[in-house]
Amino acid sequence: MNHQDKINKYAQLVVHVGLNIQQGQKLLISADIDAIEFVRAVTEAAYKRGAVNVMQRLTDGPSTQLKYQYAPVETFKEIYDYEKDEIKVHLKERIAHLRIYSQTPELLKDADPEKIAANAATVGELNKDFARAVGRFEFSWCIVAFPNTAWAELVFPDLKGEEARTQLLDAMIKAVRADQPDPVKAWEEHNHNLNSRAKLLTEKGYDRLHYKSERTDVEIGLNKHHIWMGASAINAEGHEIQVNMPTEEVFTSPDFRRVNGVIGNTRPLSYNSAIIDDFSLTFKEGSVIDFEAGQGYEVLKNMLDTDEGAKRLGEIALVPDDSPISNSGILYYNTLFDENASCHVALGRSFPGALKDGKNLAKEQLEANGLNQSLIHVDFMIGGPDLSIEGIHADGTKEFIFKDGNWVI
Repeated sequence: MNHQDKINKYAQLVVHVGLNIQQGQKLLISADIDAIEFVRAVTEAAYKRGAVNVMQRLTDGPSTQLKYQYAPVETFKEIYDYEKDEIKVHLKERIAHLRIYSQTPELLKDADPEKIAANAATVGELNKDFARAVGRFEFSWCIVAFPNTAWAELVFPDLKGEEARTQLLDAMIKAVRADQPDPVKAWEEHNHNLNSRAKLLTEKGYDRLHYKSERTDVEIGLNKHHIWMGASAINAEGHEIQVNMPTEEVFTSPDFRRVNGVIGNTRPLSYNSAIIDDFSLTFKEGSVIDFEAGQGYEVLKNMLDTDEGAKRLGEIALVPDDSPISNSGILYYNTLFDENASCHVALGRSFPGALKDGKNLAKEQLEANGLNQSLIHVDFMIGGPDLSIEGIHADGTKEFIFKDGNWVI
């Protein structure tokens, strides 16, 4: 495939499998201007699929840097009425949403951590109803990525310019299975495998999991009626969507009140375009009581201070070390990809669908059942070739789920 063929095939996969656009549907694309050629390809594919209106919300990385350099911290705390009104309209009309990551993960490496924290809290407050609808799959949504040059040169430091960007695009194309002769069929098979694994774990009905590796030793409790989920989801209108492309995980939300021990990261975390690395979190009765970080300490501190729920777990996800992205040896510095090379957990908001009948419960009821509530949801990677995970039943019997980083059930 030439360059344009790759982009077109990727766009068609996102529209047909990721968003599963329906006749008469509206779509909003959020992206950086560095991804404009991909935005145009998705726009065309969506219209050909039957969309009646494809809207675009574009940002510019260098302009964002200038805002963080010159704007006062108060600017990052402002919420305007038109922003709230727009979200209400999008939720009412169930407009499909596509988020395209395309900026370098180091975009805000020199920005004031206080401004980063203020912006994260403001965005979380503004989007709390939207985020709740996302967790309940009330509309079609999908998150994908497209490379820019600075990001590509970070991932492939021996390459420069267009050569690096092409290399990163090729890696992304492979990771989302768009290089397959029939990408749609490849995703159908992939979904079946992950959903079967999720069904098996749900049937096991573990009471808690024990994670053990060089950097992690933690016990994580599970709700009695927890559900494991696979790659795809069913939206409120009954259509199958693929919310993350790529994805290699099965996941659930733990009982946030029953987390005790230490969790250490195994890959860098890019949070709001700043890198946090070499960090560990100590949990007691569900909350972080201590932490350390070799890089991005202040960013991590401010993230944990977002709200009470930011100190608790909202997701646990299982990904074998023997998986395509892990085997590629590529470190993307981007959670969308790196979380699919490694078992991971998330601080913050949980998934209502991870609890039986959870989609019908109010947030207070979810929290009463141990599903965490927060303005944030931040995944970070904890897996590797030395990770073991034991599933522990309520009667104390145990069995290994993972050994040496891979499935054993």
